[in-house]
This record gives sequence, C-alpha cells and structure tokens, in this order.
Amino acid sequence: MKRMVVLAAGVLGLAGTAQAVPGGKLMVLIKGGWTCEVPGDATIMPVARPELGFETIPDSSYVAPDGSRGTYLRLADKVTFTSGVFAGRRFQMDGEEILRELAPDDKQLNLRCVHAGPVSLPTSG
Repeated sequence: MKRMVVLAAGVLGLAGTAQAVPGGKLMVLIKGGWTCEVPGDATIMPVARPELGFETIPDSSYVAPDGSRGTYLRLADKVTFTSGVFAGRRFQMDGEEILRELAPDDKQLNLRCVHAGPVSLPTSG
C-alpha cells in the first residue's frame, strides 16, 4: 500500500512538470483575417494575393479562401501549416501581426501576410 502511494505521488509530480518543447514555446496566431501580399517599396505598390490569405480560428486552425479548413503549428516565432490546402507553407513571425513566408531552405520569400483586424497601439498613460 505504501509503495502504491509513493508511486502515485511520483506519477502526479511528473504530470505537473512542464517540459521544454523542441523548436520553441507552443503558441497560437491572433484570430481573424490575414491578408497576403507581395510587398512594394517607395515606387511600387504592394500586390495583393487574396488566394493566399486565410482566417485563423480557434484550435490552431484556419479557413482558406475556398472555405476549406486546415490546421497550423506555431512554435515560438515559426508557423507551419500542417493540413488543409496550405499544408507545408512555413512562416517566420515579424512581431505578432506579420508573417513572412519561408522557402524550404528557410530563406524568406517575397510574400507577407498581415493580420487584418484592429491593430493594438500602445497609449500613453
């Protein structure tokens, strides 16, 4: 009986211990619409790519422009679409409201996706 109590206490202690996740902290994206575009510069306007935009919804999921659903995984500042029509797309976070798409070799592609909801600006108090 005493041995079972010690074993149960040990198992409960392990369950409460958080382990580091390889690749970074498990997180989610801000919910809402994300518009994607090829950025411009001082002389060239950005080019919208609505077919690559998406809406993030609860449970690390997204809705594509065609209405289909998929899932994503965010580890720290890296995002990977894991299922659905965008499966395999990878991004580097640039703050909380900008994603920059990555090539298979981790170089940034010329596409960014921006959270289309209200922007939170700090106010002086």
